[in-house]
Amino acid sequence: MKSDRRTQYTKMVIREAFLQLIRAKPVQKITIADICTLADISRPTFYLHYTDVHALPEEICENMLESANLPQMTQLSLEQPDSIRRLIVNLLNVIEKNIDVYKLCVLDRGISTRLPHRIADELERTIVKKWAEDGMLKEAPDRSYLIDFIQGAFNSLLRCWLDRQERESPEELASIIETFLIYGLSGFVR
Repeated sequence: MKSDRRTQYTKMVIREAFLQLIRAKPVQKITIADICTLADISRPTFYLHYTDVHALPEEICENMLESANLPQMTQLSLEQPDSIRRLIVNLLNVIEKNIDVYKLCVLDRGISTRLPHRIADELERTIVKKWAEDGMLKEAPDRSYLIDFIQGAFNSLLRCWLDRQERESPEELASIIETFLIYGLSGFVR
């Protein structure tokens, strides 16, 4: 038990050092020595937990995806807007807490991780599958177009939201995203 807490603590200080460093310089310029100095650990301690610098955002992204709980989407239908909004709010809160990594790995693609592909897989496995099972999808377009469209639209809205000086709350943005999902552009035009 004691070693578990020590391991968790060590990984936490390593992650926090990494996150502090990516706010200050490009990920390509971050070294293990930088992380070790900031985290106040030795190189062997770093290597005990991670193979290299790139393993950090990969793990952070995996944890972020798990905490977003996307599989709940399979229980959603467009007739349950409150549950859709709650799920989107949860997702936005997770992204907001991990915004530096999300920007790096998804929005800016500054480092290659599996996160964008995992998100696409989750969309295919959850919401797109549910829409298909409910008979809501036409057969014509390839599903990858739909997944790329949803992912691209979400990321564009997210980038716009993050770039604002004064931005809406995650709840307000979730309402906008929900309107797009349920009504498309017709939800905003007369």
